[in-house]
Amino acid sequence: MSNKPLADYVKLPTFDEYKEWFKAFADLKREDGIVQVTWKTNDGPMHHSGMSHRAASQLTRMLSLDYENEIIIFTHIGDNWMIESDANGWETYSKLPRERFEHQYFDDTNLIKNMVFDLDVPTIGVMPGPGFHWDSAFLCDVTIVTEDTKIEVPHAQGGLVPGDGMGLMFQHYLGTKRGNYYMMTTRQITAQQLLDAGAVSEVTKKGEAVERAWEIARMWKTMPYENRTIMSNLAKRPLKKLLMEDLKLHTVSEQYASMLRVAAGTLGDENSEQQDEKYISRVNDYRYATTDMEQPMTKELWRGMPKRAKEWWDKVNSGEIENPYEFEHSNEPDWYKF
Repeated sequence: MSNKPLADYVKLPTFDEYKEWFKAFADLKREDGIVQVTWKTNDGPMHHSGMSHRAASQLTRMLSLDYENEIIIFTHIGDNWMIESDANGWETYSKLPRERFEHQYFDDTNLIKNMVFDLDVPTIGVMPGPGFHWDSAFLCDVTIVTEDTKIEVPHAQGGLVPGDGMGLMFQHYLGTKRGNYYMMTTRQITAQQLLDAGAVSEVTKKGEAVERAWEIARMWKTMPYENRTIMSNLAKRPLKKLLMEDLKLHTVSEQYASMLRVAAGTLGDENSEQQDEKYISRVNDYRYATTDMEQPMTKELWRGMPKRAKEWWDKVNSGEIENPYEFEHSNEPDWYKF
């Protein structure tokens, strides 16, 4: 009689295989069970798009299925977090009803929940500088940022309901009143303010955050695998309870409000009632290169942002000032320019 089981373990893709699958959106490296995920688009900074949205949640799920991934570090290519948007990366959001439903009902939610419910091992988020859609960095057990990091929940200024999970995290990390304030006014919050509020774990000098994450990961490796994995579950438990209660309400609220604007025909560029996702990069370099959004917000600051951003870009293009976040937007159509 055979002593073999009736069926063997299901063969899943290897690290090298799914590393190749996701190479347009992330660089993956693994050393002694420690994985570093570096978000990107092709060979440059990650460009916000329907495709990157979906890839982030898919990769997180893939990482969770590989038991050789013992500790995971999430960061971003270069000296800052995501600042750019792919002007051509949102066409499937326009396809009603099914494609938009899949993007907003599944992808928007999975981007958040997979980080907390799928990853059972310790995680470290590293922001090497300012940027938006900082989800994966702030959903980790430990979050490290550089001294120049600043973030915000930018939705309301563009007429969107801030329901993609970042507003929910602000309420959780900053406290209800302070979280509501930053969520509802789009004011930027700096690295030191985040540390003082308890929203991040450490602030490092520029260029040292990723190295610090590896120091912590190697420290954890001295613990027994089982114990550090159980420890990570305790670290994730407050977020699990939060997301179970409120995440889908937040994401569906943003989706419903957006569909109202689609139905009303008032979803468009910066001059519309609600700004379409594909236009966001036209002001983002300006938002992070200036201190414009670090002060208390007013109607004039909100509504005057596109004009001030255009004036700033005119100075960049004339060589009068330098854009610290300059990147070759090689795929931008003519209509995308100011």
